[in-house]
Amino acid sequence: MAEPVQQGEFGFTMRSSGTDVTLVSYDELYPREPGRALLEKQCMYCHGKNFFPARQLPEVTWSTFIDVMEGKGSERGAMIPPGTLSAADRATITAYLTKHFGPAATKRGLKVDADFPLDEAALGKAMYVEYYVPLDASLDATNKQRRTQEPHFDPDGNVWYTDRSVPNRIGHVDPRTGAIKDFVLPDPKADPHGLTVDSRGRVFWAETVGFHLGRLDPKTGAMTRYPMDSTGQSKGRGHTPVVDSRDNVWFTVIQGDMLGKWDAKTEKATVWKVPTQGAAPYGVTLDKDENVWFAEFRRCKIGKFDPRTEKFTEYEAPTQPCTIRRLGVDSKGMVWYGGFNNGKLGKIDPRTGKIVEYDIPMPFAEPYDVWPDRDDKIWISDGGQGGTLIRFDPQAETFTYFPTPQRTDQPKLAITRDGAVWYTPRSSSKAAAGVLYPDVGKMTTPAAYY
Repeated sequence: MAEPVQQGEFGFTMRSSGTDVTLVSYDELYPREPGRALLEKQCMYCHGKNFFPARQLPEVTWSTFIDVMEGKGSERGAMIPPGTLSAADRATITAYLTKHFGPAATKRGLKVDADFPLDEAALGKAMYVEYYVPLDASLDATNKQRRTQEPHFDPDGNVWYTDRSVPNRIGHVDPRTGAIKDFVLPDPKADPHGLTVDSRGRVFWAETVGFHLGRLDPKTGAMTRYPMDSTGQSKGRGHTPVVDSRDNVWFTVIQGDMLGKWDAKTEKATVWKVPTQGAAPYGVTLDKDENVWFAEFRRCKIGKFDPRTEKFTEYEAPTQPCTIRRLGVDSKGMVWYGGFNNGKLGKIDPRTGKIVEYDIPMPFAEPYDVWPDRDDKIWISDGGQGGTLIRFDPQAETFTYFPTPQRTDQPKLAITRDGAVWYTPRSSSKAAAGVLYPDVGKMTTPAAYY
């Protein structure tokens, strides 16, 4: 059982990082030397500004990481497209990383020369709780870490997550008791990214290695893996699944530029190529008519797929270039997204095609997930300032900040019908499933229900 840890009254100056981290300016963290511009262009726009200083690695390890990004010896495929990184530029990046983020480097983080715009009245009603995921003496003896990725609720009020540390697992926490149960995947190195739960409580996860969709029946513990293309003609890297009203599972394929559907009746999967090459489909969601909306991570677009006509429509974000990870649809049908590398919050009106973007107030904002609650307030997970959840009021056009207990990013949000915001502190020192209660007085149960 994992004991829940409560952060009462928001200890803003007591954020946990697990290590002593020196906060420095951007230019001090990333000196203006050969390599910085290349790092920004090739690596930072995807990984963010706090990814590199969180690691202190020798040259051989940084070089191996670049190998993986170029697809060398990796079943995931290349994330740096072939021909876009010369041998000379690669050597420059490796040298820069080794010099500034090598084994002897001081542990540092990005200092933001601005205070969070805190609303004391709002924060006085709020509370964070984190349920720490325990290390297994045997399974975690080598890595000595857990890496929770995405929260999702089942019909019984449990919160599920993927664990991308090796061996790969999926698991759930019961918020009423703090009890945690994990399931090691059939392929312990398949790298599960997203997961979802159908109306029967079965859990589906997308594998980024091996091109499979997995399914767990929690009642029996039985696990099944399905090819993401039942014809066997396609290969790719799965990413995020979502369930429709018929328990069909729609999923994105980030490496391979595809959108897919696993049919609940036939248990077969079909994939469609998205219109834009190199789009890297990422987050996915459905609107009330069950059109499939997805983020085109690398091409700064939002895609829409109509399952009835099998027609794609694309919307290009106004601020170019950008990276877009995730998106959400509110009750009015407005589609919201975050510009991860440019600190923008965007809104698409599908009826008119009009797109509006808002500047997120804090410097170095990195909006990862963007998700509406039942009142159509928009919640943003932002790791750019060390970790914060942000509530945006579309009517007043105001942002309210709720800094997280640990320094971290939060790749995905899930919001209960009572308004509790669940997240996973992926890059934190203590892996967990966490929840923010924006107004504790409105909390009716610790269980998590949509």
